[in-house]
Amino acid sequence: MSSMTKIDANLLYNILKNEFENNTIQEVDSNLYKEISEFIGNLKNQEYDGVEAKIKNALVEMITEMASLFLKIRLEKAILDDSNKSSLLAEEKYILDSNDEMSERKEILLSGVLNGNHVPPWCWCYR
Repeated sequence: MSSMTKIDANLLYNILKNEFENNTIQEVDSNLYKEISEFIGNLKNQEYDGVEAKIKNALVEMITEMASLFLKIRLEKAILDDSNKSSLLAEEKYILDSNDEMSERKEILLSGVLNGNHVPPWCWCYR
């Protein structure tokens, strides 16, 4: 997706469909989440009455569902195929970094427990 292209429901649908149809993480515009956010924000700021308001709300819900599904499928691909993370967007890498940190903490804790060492004192702050 070119950075000059504005996101809309059809374009997002095609991006989502392309992501589903391929086993690897697809290359997309690095500003995709920003564009989706702006699109949803603009829709929410428009005031309509009656049927038009219902249509706008349905469109916001549809875009939200597509964006959520897009993020979910890309993160699942990244977790399943650890070697293919080069096409991830910054927002997706941020999420996966926290997952890596959780794995590291789990290993530290398990290692201490399984080696008969005392559980690190910082763990007690969560009680």
